Amino acid sequence: MSYRRNILTAVAVLLALALVTSVGASPETAVAIDPPSITNPEAGASFTVDVTITEADDIYGWQFNITFDPGVLSAESAAEGPFLKSVNASIWPTPRIDNSKGYVLASSSFMPPYPAQGASGDGVLGNITFTVKSGGSSALHFDAATTKLRTVIGGAVVPIENYETHDSSLVGTGGTGFPQIPIEIIAGAIIAVVVVVVAVALYLKRRKQ
Repeated sequence: MSYRRNILTAVAVLLALALVTSVGASPETAVAIDPPSITNPEAGASFTVDVTITEADDIYGWQFNITFDPGVLSAESAAEGPFLKSVNASIWPTPRIDNSKGYVLASSSFMPPYPAQGASGDGVLGNITFTVKSGGSSALHFDAATTKLRTVIGGAVVPIENYETHDSSLVGTGGTGFPQIPIEIIAGAIIAVVVVVVAVALYLKRRKQ
């Protein structure tokens, strides 16, 4: 009897492991950056992108890591969207923003006791606000190794595989690669140059006399 019980237990464990390791998202599940492209913003301008999910099924947690060119963009802030919170209270750790290496790492999840069902359907996971530092282009790219979706099976949190990610890009930024300078400063500089030129001209004229 003990031998048979051990065999049944081993089979049950193997079946559970097979179930956990084969959890996959719906073929239509996708995590994307919206809008898919940002065109011709001026240097010094700010814009916000949403990180969205579509055709999701039973999501209990997520993490995204979006990389960018730190020579072109500066990430100012990241905020959680309503996707998980529409089902249950969620934990939102302080996002990690690194403007030297150029990435934003953010995550959110439910905490035990878990709700009976996770979040499904379409929604916004979070958003990021950027400032354009200089002229140029930059990809907004999901780092595959650190972008994750999670669900819960049998009380255990397990990763979800085989969903799509769709990047975005910033193209054709305005400006010359230098920060925008207020018009008042430019006008003041021009007046100062004119005053100096006139003063030098009067000085040289007097010396000749």
